[in-house]
Order: sequence, then structure tokens, then C-alpha cells
Amino acid sequence: MIHWRGKAALMHVFSMAPLGKDLHYFTQRRITRSLPSSDEKFVEILNQARKHLEALHRHGTTNLEEAHFYEFGAGFELGIPLSFYTLGVTSQVIVDIRRLLRIELVNEILRKLRRMTSGIAVRRSPERFFETEHGDRWIDLLQEWYGIRYLAPCDARNTGLEPASIDFVTSTNTLEHIPAEDIRLILKECRRLFKKGGLMSFIIDYQDHYSYADRRITAYNFLKYSDSLWKWYNPSIYYQNRLRHKDYISLFQEAGFEVIEENLARPSEVDLVHLERARLWPRFQENYTISELAVRGAHVVVRAAA
Repeated sequence: MIHWRGKAALMHVFSMAPLGKDLHYFTQRRITRSLPSSDEKFVEILNQARKHLEALHRHGTTNLEEAHFYEFGAGFELGIPLSFYTLGVTSQVIVDIRRLLRIELVNEILRKLRRMTSGIAVRRSPERFFETEHGDRWIDLLQEWYGIRYLAPCDARNTGLEPASIDFVTSTNTLEHIPAEDIRLILKECRRLFKKGGLMSFIIDYQDHYSYADRRITAYNFLKYSDSLWKWYNPSIYYQNRLRHKDYISLFQEAGFEVIEENLARPSEVDLVHLERARLWPRFQENYTISELAVRGAHVVVRAAA
């Protein structure tokens, strides 16, 4: 078990190194074994994709097969977009600030979709895999075979995509890694991309991500530190903004969106007791109730306000 401060130091090295993203990938693939996603993790990814689509079914006005999807923060595997394809989505634009996509991980997701969805209701199963001899052309084949247009590096604050071209925006465990000012600009860009009646569905993780690798700390560990001290533990390649649920709601409303659904991952009694006893940084103590700090995550659905 790696100590979270050790991981923070390692992430700082990766953030500054010329080949930092490759080193980060190597660590996840060969050392921590967090890539490719385990079967258990993939089930979670598939369920998250279903949550997004259920939100579209409840609140949207466009048929699934005709809707144009957009997601920012693709990561290494395309787990959500490829799950969308299997569940019936035909047109997607996926953007990422860095080109992280790996052909071997995408193929692994395709194999999991074929193997793990055979006994459940899906619209279709992936039939084709990518080969190294495809070279860079495999990105074009991704769109040809699976309807996924991948753009990276691409700035979600200013995508260059056509205005009023998107029906449904999704983001899955990405917003917590983006500074608040950049979230404001991304939301402004999403509003520009919206067709009439467009929706956004966000799954956000409010927990200290270091707690996943170091079980000696809690999901609220990062609330103890001042902003200046937290910078030492918060490298760009593993950035966490520490925003709480009410902060996101304010950001959505300020950007001209109406929250139409919010489902919270609520704390346990143990969580509440721990937070009441913890020595939190004054900014968190003074601006939030214990219940507000304790929310572990959320699924939020928004649309443009009238």
C-alpha cells in the first residue's frame, strides 16, 4: 500500500517530466495494475453509462438513435463511450485535453463488452478490434465503426465544434479534476454547443482520490489542508479541486443552467462523526455544514434555464 504523500510526490514528478503521461500510464499498467479496468470496475462503468442514458430517457426530447452525444474527459479506455455504443448511441464526440487513449485498452474494453453483456439487454455487441498495423488510422476507424469522433488534444473550454450541434453532454468522474474557473468556461462552451432541449448529465466524485490507494486515510482527508499547503499535494496530472456539491450547483446555476435532478451518494453515520471530530481547514468549517462536506458524490442532470 503506497502512502498518499508518496503518491502525491510521484505525481508531481510525472507532471513535470517531458514523458510524464507515459510514465503515469506505465505505473498504472505495470505497478498499481489499475489499468486495464478490472471486471468489477467495468461493471461500475457500464452502470454509470446506463445512469446517463436513463437521465436522457427521463428528461430528453430526442430519440437515443438520433441524439448527438458529447463527453469531455475520455481517459485511456473509452469505457463510457463504448458502453454507450453498445446501449444504442450512434453519434458521439469525445474530447480530452491530452491524448491519453491507448489502443490496447480500447480493445480490452471491447472484449469486456462482448464477454460481459452477452446475457443482458443491449442493442448491439462490438464486432471489430483495432490492430497496430492500422497506425494512427485507428482513430478514424473508431468513428467509422463505432460512431465515436475522438479529438485530443482538445480544449473543452473552446472546442471549435459547431454551435447548436449537441443534444446530450456527459461527464463521468472528470469535473472534480478541473479548477473552478475552467469549469465555468467549459459550461459556457457546453451552452454554446447545446441544441434546443439539450441536457447535461454529470457524475462527480467528491472524495479524496488518494484514499483509494491509501486506506489509512478517509475520503475527507484533503479537507484538512490550507489551499497553499494543498498545492504541494495537488499536481496537475492528478489535480483535485476539493469543490463540494453545493459549489457545483452554484456553478451550474451561474452558467445559466437549471438543475432538474440530483442524486447524492450520502455519508454514513461514521462519516459524519469523523468530520465532526476532524481538524478541518477553516475555509471548509466556516462555509459548509458537516452534511454538506460529507456528500461523497453525485449524479446531476441539468438543462438550459428558461
